[in-house]
Amino acid sequence: MENLIQCLARKTRVSSPLGFFILGWVALFAPSAHADSQVQGRQLLREASEFYKKDEFFKSARYAFAAIQEDPSLKPDAYAWVTLGLMHAGLPNLASYFFIRTLQEGNRPAIRSVLTQSEDLLMVVGADLIRKYLVRHTTESEYSEINRGAYFYSMAKEALLVGDTAKALSYLRGVNSSSPLWPYSLQLSGSAHAILGQHFEAIRDFRGCVSDASRIMNHRTQSLLHLENVGREVEDLKARCQAGEARTLYEMEKFDEAERAYDRISKASFVWPDILFEQAWNSFGRQQYNRSLGRLVSYKSPTLSFVFNSEVDVLRAQTYLALCLYQDANQVLQEFEAKYTPIGEEMKDYVERHSENLPEFYQLGKKVLKASLYKNTGFDHVVNRFVRGAYFQGLVFNEAQLKKERAIFLKLDRAQSGVSHQLGHGFPGFLDEVLHWRTRTIQLLGGAFVKNSLMDYHAQLIEDFEKISFIKLEMLKDAKDKLMGIEHPKQEKERARGNAKPSRRDDQYQWSFIGEFWFDELGDYVFGLESECKS
Repeated sequence: MENLIQCLARKTRVSSPLGFFILGWVALFAPSAHADSQVQGRQLLREASEFYKKDEFFKSARYAFAAIQEDPSLKPDAYAWVTLGLMHAGLPNLASYFFIRTLQEGNRPAIRSVLTQSEDLLMVVGADLIRKYLVRHTTESEYSEINRGAYFYSMAKEALLVGDTAKALSYLRGVNSSSPLWPYSLQLSGSAHAILGQHFEAIRDFRGCVSDASRIMNHRTQSLLHLENVGREVEDLKARCQAGEARTLYEMEKFDEAERAYDRISKASFVWPDILFEQAWNSFGRQQYNRSLGRLVSYKSPTLSFVFNSEVDVLRAQTYLALCLYQDANQVLQEFEAKYTPIGEEMKDYVERHSENLPEFYQLGKKVLKASLYKNTGFDHVVNRFVRGAYFQGLVFNEAQLKKERAIFLKLDRAQSGVSHQLGHGFPGFLDEVLHWRTRTIQLLGGAFVKNSLMDYHAQLIEDFEKISFIKLEMLKDAKDKLMGIEHPKQEKERARGNAKPSRRDDQYQWSFIGEFWFDELGDYVFGLESECKS
């Protein structure tokens, strides 16, 4: 009201009798006007509740928003009604803003009412947008039994991010198996057990994740706009949990079981190109170096020409070295430096030039995702490794959904009679601002993901260069010892095992390689090299 008086004072010459009269009139009747706004606001909020009960969800949200304009003190309850209305109107990205604002208001009854939507929002807009607000502003007791998984999952993810693995596991035990977050919690739980070296528990959870992942499709959120994205998420989750089981078996040195677990991952999965490399390591662990080289040669197939993985060449050099094939190992080392030095410099330069501009990283990810796998440059091949996963594709999908949500709320708005439909004003105008906010959050989250991933892969590339240097040193040492007639009996005995013949399962056939790569044979090639190590 003070602002209103100041406004009138600016528009009226207070030195005149009329000016003093107007200011006196406003001061006299201001309390009454304020009381009228409070009454009107509460009435609008009651009407919002009634419209919600009649399944007129968008109208309910609009009336609740109007209540705030009349009386800002009604924000906690009004934000809650807007959240519920927009969620049930099929506008989850718009609802996420009002959900967060409700939590920030700190009104416990209002918070409890919107927490009924917490699991749906985590599933649709992503945990990274919502999680920190649930951790900061809610307590376990405020959730209903059916939505409590959102709290435990968020707390567990937060604990894992700060390295408190045991605490994360204690939270994950609270996620109910009926929750749509259950398969995701099993993946986190399996990873946490693996970190702690609890292998049997890790395998149990990864297997549960694989078998239960499809239950995500049957959840009530299937009526929301994200359904198109769910199938991709389910298949990606299955593949990653299957890989988690195989990696755990590898850590336990159960190489045969690990091999069978890896084989259960579909070659159509985008996870599989990296899995092929892990299978090569599994063969290396069994001293089946010819099979390891056979796995790695699949990367020379045109089908996998888009793959960027510097560790593939490190393992290839290491395998040749294990067979004492120094000329082949040296050729791989030379190719490694020629191939990866310029890519490493380009990665470093890009990150440094755009370090403060996260949207630029997001646009890079979108550009690479949109482009053909087989027309990308070496640098883009690096970006391919992470932008084609479910997380980044989910962000791009949600950004595309914003246009659809805008079309929906404009259609719903036009169906309302007796209100202004002028663009940029009122409730629709504010929703447009919310869409700009949501677009920005997607760009920042996606940009941070791409930037951090580039930094991680650059660090991995540096580490691989160091491994290559060690391989060079070992080759030079072996060459020197050979010239000087120095023998290492123990070392030679160990290397002699490199000539072990790989076993063939009943479901595998033996064919000669005639220079053609067939998709169904990728990953199943075996070299026929003889070890040149002294026995």
